[in-house]
Amino acid sequence: MNSIVNFFAKAPQKFSGSAKELGKIQSIVIIAMFLALRVVLGMFGNFQLSFFPYAKLGFMFLPIALTSYYFGPVCSMVVAVAGDVLSYLMAPPAASFTPGITAGYLLEGMVVGLILYKENITVTRTAVSQVVATIIGGLAINTYFIYLIYGLTYLQVLGLRAVILIPWCIVEVAIIVIIVKTLDRVPMIKKIIS
Repeated sequence: MNSIVNFFAKAPQKFSGSAKELGKIQSIVIIAMFLALRVVLGMFGNFQLSFFPYAKLGFMFLPIALTSYYFGPVCSMVVAVAGDVLSYLMAPPAASFTPGITAGYLLEGMVVGLILYKENITVTRTAVSQVVATIIGGLAINTYFIYLIYGLTYLQVLGLRAVILIPWCIVEVAIIVIIVKTLDRVPMIKKIIS
């Protein structure tokens, strides 16, 4: 209970600290690189199981998680939203843009940023961030807009997506923890990002 109260007490400081990151040239350059990675992964780093059209799996979570960890919730929301919009603008003409799905990505970036920013990276903390972000953004919000397309009930689409997206969180957590712990060991990266 104490940790939940502590989490909400830190939230305003995490938002203000993250907003200040947007005032630093060095931070903006690195965030722009994460944004570019998010756009590329948004266009080419997704796959859909042929027998399961209700959920795409991919690696767009990685630049959002890295931005969240190093620069906080405001910056990760920028990367999530701008990355989705730019991926759509650069995508083939058959792609469709849904602002509601973009809103889901915005909330995912905010949640992960609030949980990971200025905290030690652990498997538990990362798992909580990815599961909560997936439940709020990927399942609750994005499922609604996908449900409008397929003609199934909301709960049917939610259940079908949960079967794929919740286990995928294990892969996300493993990748995030390995990459962040590796990057944190590189002295040059510590110097650039701090």
